[in-house]
Formats: sequence, structure tokens, C-alpha cells
Amino acid sequence: MVQIDKQPGASGVREKEQSAREFYLILYPKELADEVIQSLESTGVPGYTEMPKMLGRGRHVRHFDNAVWPGATGAFFTVVTPEEARTSLIPTFEALAASLETRSHGLYGIHIYALPCEQII
Repeated sequence: MVQIDKQPGASGVREKEQSAREFYLILYPKELADEVIQSLESTGVPGYTEMPKMLGRGRHVRHFDNAVWPGATGAFFTVVTPEEARTSLIPTFEALAASLETRSHGLYGIHIYALPCEQII
């Protein structure tokens, strides 16, 4: 898609090529990092960033990686087109989430959030 923007104070029109992309945030129990990495790499995403240890409190549990509140959450984020997500990323993680649900009897889960993403620079 080509977007044409008028720039304030500029004479003329600047063309800016844009392709729709989304920011996907994948949250998982840190104990499952290797399995999540394998799943993510199998989708063929062009790249990702890992945040291996996030601490905090959710609606039902606290994870501060200590003796009182053990455990932590890991996170990955990647930016792909909605089409790439629909054909590879989401089905792969839906299968992994179902497998984890069954294996852990509901104790472990994966969450994925999608946000619109626009590259500024």
C-alpha cells in the first residue's frame, strides 16, 4: 500500500510505502522457554526479541522467582504481517497451547497479544 502524506512546511508530497504489520507479544512460563523458542523458530518469523524473566502479579498468581512466590514469566515479541501470523504463528502456538493445557492439566498456559505496529524510523 502506498500512503501519501503532506508534510507541514514542505512543498510537495512524500510517498511512504507501508505494509500492515502487527506486534505480537507471546507470554509463557519460563520453564518452557526451550519449547517456545523451537515453536517460534519453526514459524519462520524474520526475527524476535526475548525477555526471559519477567516478574509480577497477575489476576490469580504472583511470580517473583523466590521461595514465597516461585516462578517467572518469559516473553518474546515479533513483528509480522497479519497474513504471516494467520498462516504460521497463530496455528503453531494454538497447537502448543492445547498441548500444554493437556500435559499440565491446566497449570501452564501461553498468552499471545497482538497490537497494530507502525515503523516510525
